[in-house]
Amino acid sequence: MKNKMEYKIKDDQLIISFYGEIDGYNVSYYRNKLNVILAMNDQDVIFDFKHTTFIDSAGVGLVLGRYQQLSKEGRKLFLSRLSNTAYKVFELSGLFEIMEYIKEAQI
Repeated sequence: MKNKMEYKIKDDQLIISFYGEIDGYNVSYYRNKLNVILAMNDQDVIFDFKHTTFIDSAGVGLVLGRYQQLSKEGRKLFLSRLSNTAYKVFELSGLFEIMEYIKEAQI
């Protein structure tokens, strides 16, 4: 699967879908693309990980950085459709204490 990112606006929320891997190798690509997308939009954001095959600590750092950026702007970041393994990584990192996880039916 090719590493890529797509976005759409639905119900006044910006939904960003990740495909493939999010790791130290490509996290700067995602960060640069996200900076552009987030600057062009002012909605709350959902990161959809349904098609993400792997995420490492650099990917978790990417998510945390976008959370901090959006929080400063008064916006919210929601996480959705993590694999079981990725869910455990986010849970152990404590990110669910500051970010909400939403179920698939809500996006």
